[in-house]
Amino acid sequence: MPDCGRIVEIRSNLSAGEWTLIVTTRPSSMLDHFSTLLKRALPAGVDVRVGTPQGTILFTSSCAEQLESTRAFMELLRDSVTIDDEAVMSHALGVHWFADIKERSQLGDLVERAKDYGNSNPSDPAAVEQIQNATLSWLARHPVIRSVDAVAAIPGTQPKDVDLPATLADTISGRLGLRRLSLRSRNQRPQKGQSGSTASRARSLGALMNADRDAFGRRVLLVDDIYRSGNTMMAGLRALRRAGASTIICLAITKTARDCNGLPASVDNWPDELPETLEAESFDVPFC
Repeated sequence: MPDCGRIVEIRSNLSAGEWTLIVTTRPSSMLDHFSTLLKRALPAGVDVRVGTPQGTILFTSSCAEQLESTRAFMELLRDSVTIDDEAVMSHALGVHWFADIKERSQLGDLVERAKDYGNSNPSDPAAVEQIQNATLSWLARHPVIRSVDAVAAIPGTQPKDVDLPATLADTISGRLGLRRLSLRSRNQRPQKGQSGSTASRARSLGALMNADRDAFGRRVLLVDDIYRSGNTMMAGLRALRRAGASTIICLAITKTARDCNGLPASVDNWPDELPETLEAESFDVPFC
């Protein structure tokens, strides 16, 4: 079960010509993960180090433009979910539901409307379009994810008129000019509630997925609609690794609370807003 967290506070300070951003993360168990993630994402001119009190990360630079762009990236991570799993980076645009009030988030409702549950509850095209636009906007604001050159989707369990992860991957591929890779399930995935340990279920899932040979040497964005325990997402990741992908970054629309350590999915801990859809704009952190 992965740890999940977010940035909860961003403060800035100017002293002796040097700008400092002070970022607070929760839970504290995610501090090292956030520190490593941010060192990968930011240019060498931005110094990243764990600060005091515990749970804070300091960003310093003499270049105000760098800190302004860094703050924009921190705000993205404040408003979404960061997940500590086997991938280089894993995120979800938001939480799926709130455990304390037992209600879906606004984003969770949007996902449920977009999913295709058959003739009795078909996919809502307006919800699909809203998710596509919000995801493209989110990707444009993440400096590392923008470096990928291919995209793949977790395969569905049953044929559907609208396969939401595949539809999302197709949109990302077409709009960003990325290679569209396929993940294939050789058989239906093990059903929920089947016996066996979490590890054995994960191995079973991994054995059922194969990836395109075109994944070799690629930097791949792997997408799914709902990130639950992570077993399915990690099975897709391992299939891409076996095919030779050099880097894999995972992105889901929502993350469930039941299979998540770290910050509890309560309304006090997570924002309940639909992702902001901006114009196609990249928030690069400049070299100064």
